[in-house]
Amino acid sequence: MRKRVLPRVILSCVLLSTGAWGQSIDARPMDAGSSDPASVLDAGRAAPGGLPSAGTADAGTLAAGQVQVTLHGVPVTVTASSVLADAKDPGRYGPANLLDEEPGTVWAEGKKGTGAGEWVELSFPPETPVHAFLVMPGNPKSAKLYKANARPRKARLELKLAEGRKLDYTLDFPRDFPAGGALYVSYERQWAVRSARLTVLSVWPGTRYQDLCLGGFVPVLRGPQERHQKTFLGAGSALAPTLAKFMASPGYIIDLLPPRESGVAAWMHSYPEVPHNGPLPSPQEEFDLVNGPREWNHYRIKLDSAAAAASMRSEVFRLLPAPGGRGYVFGPSVPPKAGDDSSNFRVHWALVAGSWRLVGLDVMYREQTADD
Repeated sequence: MRKRVLPRVILSCVLLSTGAWGQSIDARPMDAGSSDPASVLDAGRAAPGGLPSAGTADAGTLAAGQVQVTLHGVPVTVTASSVLADAKDPGRYGPANLLDEEPGTVWAEGKKGTGAGEWVELSFPPETPVHAFLVMPGNPKSAKLYKANARPRKARLELKLAEGRKLDYTLDFPRDFPAGGALYVSYERQWAVRSARLTVLSVWPGTRYQDLCLGGFVPVLRGPQERHQKTFLGAGSALAPTLAKFMASPGYIIDLLPPRESGVAAWMHSYPEVPHNGPLPSPQEEFDLVNGPREWNHYRIKLDSAAAAASMRSEVFRLLPAPGGRGYVFGPSVPPKAGDDSSNFRVHWALVAGSWRLVGLDVMYREQTADD
């Protein structure tokens, strides 16, 4: 990465493959003026200043920041406003890294300045049913690299939909937003998404490097509907579509629990009151959803209504690393305006035998607000 001292020194992010998210994709460079995914990028001819806006490149010119990625069998074109150059590995900081659910890879912009105004865009084939997006800021490889590199402070997600419709979301990442955390945007409208652009509006500067990094911009692709149940491409081995599967039917989690033969429990906890941030108190009631009592109908109804209420309040949810690095915790992104029990839940996810499974469920009767 670029060190913010004089004379200017070119350094690079230290990125190692952790395999934590566990998803493979096929990425191939594209000629910006061609829809042929077999077009090969000549990295030596890439302009160091990055790209013009998507769709404005001259036909036949090579775009250093555009690739076509096959995600769960669907071709997705990924374009970036600029890409940090690496002579030894041209794709090291390329935009294809945003779709691989791999915390050890990032997209890094290559322009001078803070990175504010830089963007990445996903373009989909016509009538592609896109259900949600997962956005991971910064360099999530480690807390040290996360702070060392610049990361988004505020970003805008712009969706271009079928029949000329548009939809915007503003995503806020506070200073204490943790390394490896992400925001999940639960877009569930009937209109197909033609493209999704994520623009960085403001930046948290890095303590050592000026380059802005983004760890993930993952779309959730919906599959064919079966018996009035929505399916999601990649659910199980990939986390983002597994979250969508949960949100589609929160109360029916049997397929998301660890298999009984794995020996892994899935603990359900209920609380009279919990903080919005920080450690949880002792639960009021708890039992194992895998091996314990199945009579949890009261909590199933509670979870269904809480997820629905949270979605009505905001379509943005947060996914944070679990304590000790054991998976992730998923729940509403903002605290309630007043103490209530209508939209509070947290779900703990972990990899079990190669699939993401629900291993913990917190049903919260009241969540403290900032004023409590």
